[in-house]
Amino acid sequence: MSVMREELHHLVDRLPEEKVAPLLRLVRDQLDGRPVVRDLPFIGMLEAEPDFAERSEEILRSEDNHSL
Repeated sequence: MSVMREELHHLVDRLPEEKVAPLLRLVRDQLDGRPVVRDLPFIGMLEAEPDFAERSEEILRSEDNHSL
């Protein structure tokens, strides 16, 4: 990383939180609308009956049989 980038990182880290949003908009505008690719992990949530985890293998087996 260049010295200028390191300094920029250091200065941004020192900013008060209320000054981050305007600076972030300025930087995004400099990127000319190029999409940002983010490699985020997939996190899924599921709400189910309490015994769902105990029955999961049974449920998966029955779903596999439905596809035949």
